[in-house]
Amino acid sequence: MQIFVDINASENGNGSQEFPFKYIQQAADIAQPGDYVQVMPGEYHEEVHPQYSGTSDKPIIYASAKQNRAIITGADRVTGWQHVAGPVWQLKLPNAEFGNYNPYNVLVDQTFNHAGEIFLNNKAMYEVDQLAKVETPSENKFSRDRKFTCYTWYTEQLPAEDSTVIYANFQAQNPNDEHVELTFRETCFYPEKAGLNHLILSGFTMTKAACRWASSQYNKGIIGTNRGQGWKIAKCDISHAKCSGISLGRNIIPTIDDDKVYPHRIKNNTIHDCGQTGIIGVEGNPSPIIEHNSIYNINVRQNLVSDDVSAINLSPAIGAKILRNCIHDCTRGIWLGGKVEDTQISRNVFYNNSLPDSFEVTNENREDLVAALGEDIEIKDSMGVILIDNNFLLSDYALKLESKGVLLVHNLINGSVEWLSNTNVAENDPYYHRLYQQNAPESAPYDSSCFYNNVFIRKNLRSEMAKLIAFAHKQASEQPIDNHISDDNAAYVGLASGQRSYIPANKAGNIFMNDEQEDVKVAIDSSEDGVFLNSNICDYLNEDTSRVIAVGVTPETARDFDTDFLGKHREGISVTAGPFDTKEEYSQRLFRLLF
Repeated sequence: MQIFVDINASENGNGSQEFPFKYIQQAADIAQPGDYVQVMPGEYHEEVHPQYSGTSDKPIIYASAKQNRAIITGADRVTGWQHVAGPVWQLKLPNAEFGNYNPYNVLVDQTFNHAGEIFLNNKAMYEVDQLAKVETPSENKFSRDRKFTCYTWYTEQLPAEDSTVIYANFQAQNPNDEHVELTFRETCFYPEKAGLNHLILSGFTMTKAACRWASSQYNKGIIGTNRGQGWKIAKCDISHAKCSGISLGRNIIPTIDDDKVYPHRIKNNTIHDCGQTGIIGVEGNPSPIIEHNSIYNINVRQNLVSDDVSAINLSPAIGAKILRNCIHDCTRGIWLGGKVEDTQISRNVFYNNSLPDSFEVTNENREDLVAALGEDIEIKDSMGVILIDNNFLLSDYALKLESKGVLLVHNLINGSVEWLSNTNVAENDPYYHRLYQQNAPESAPYDSSCFYNNVFIRKNLRSEMAKLIAFAHKQASEQPIDNHISDDNAAYVGLASGQRSYIPANKAGNIFMNDEQEDVKVAIDSSEDGVFLNSNICDYLNEDTSRVIAVGVTPETARDFDTDFLGKHREGISVTAGPFDTKEEYSQRLFRLLF
């Protein structure tokens, strides 16, 4: 059955094409397996709580009739601001206007930050912990948009009046003349009933939800699955969550009809400008497929600080596949922890996932800077092999591998690398910083991570970033690290057709370049045509200087890594290090921008 929704319809519609429902929730109250909910363009100021599961062969589909034109928002425009003095204005609202959830009386985490947000012309303002910082604001030097962090706000409760008061610094602007919004709703799409399965969301814009810090105790985001499985979220634009864009929920509820686990599929979405994460799974669906998403501007304001703030955060990550995404301008790209096993990170593009260009390291601020310093990929608590293959890792701090069992194959790495090893840091090794692993026998080459057929470029870091990364390395080397990996896989190199030879080392076939000595240039060009690599690397890279790598328990059953970044087959047994098998491919588009 098709169910139609149109915000411009009358209140008494019946969901037919002639008389559509006015609100999406009306359709969500009746949609059954196999139903198709078509939502017409418009702005829907509501939280949608679906009531029923689909099935694996008959999912319930919620779709925007026109790409990204059906907008579900958790924010409403507010006027009635009263001028206080200078650039400071005040707004007082009765608590009854917030219903059962007042995000300005709910803390996000253990800090002063509230779940609510104030938007000035679609940009989130910066919350502070005292009125004086509204009256006299100062820039947050860790933010990518320093000047806008002077647009500050502060809130407090007035118990005697049962109301919420907000003070905000709008600089030279009059908030009653501008488009000023407050977030009122906790989510945009979230089933209050746990364990609803097989729902499809397609083509929506979902934005501005007042969700709290996602954790094992709280698993809401702009979109949240609430222990369901088998969801597909595709072609959506998801933005401006106070914390997380998509929450994959907690432990799934097993289905009655079979014992299968149906993974969530997150594909072809744009996810941006969220405070904690773009996609998070904490005790959630163990094997999501996250493919071809554009994720950017996660935690760029640096108002929420934690080790696990990232574009994609999975804990645990068991059987997860993170494929062909473009992740940039985030505090951190990918964070995997808790328990990581049989997970693949393949054919992704990472860049600018670090601190902004201009900052100064001092004895007073270096601890805070390290807390805000992110990487393209950080992995903790490995329980089995994690495969990182055919990626472009181009941020200043490219990799932080606080686990054994990471298999790094055919990547281009233009940034600092930190990895767990059975030998301590070697001062003369410019390409890696090794984390010391106590009581690991020197004779065990696979008691560490394995690097094969990668291109490592020693980047000439800006001076303050070099200082900060050196301090971060020193801190990491002093921390005890516990690993539990037990894996029987070995690596083999191709000798001839159908023949393989065991590799008695954890590094082989890699190419090392130093941009100070060889003047290697690596940059990203992004336009409407897509994301391209702007580099002279081909001047220094020779083709077919490495051998095809295979990994498995036996030479006969080992898996060949014979497909490159573009999905092309690597011919023969002699291959080129890095994500591409031929130099001419470096001119190809790395990522097609969405929508």
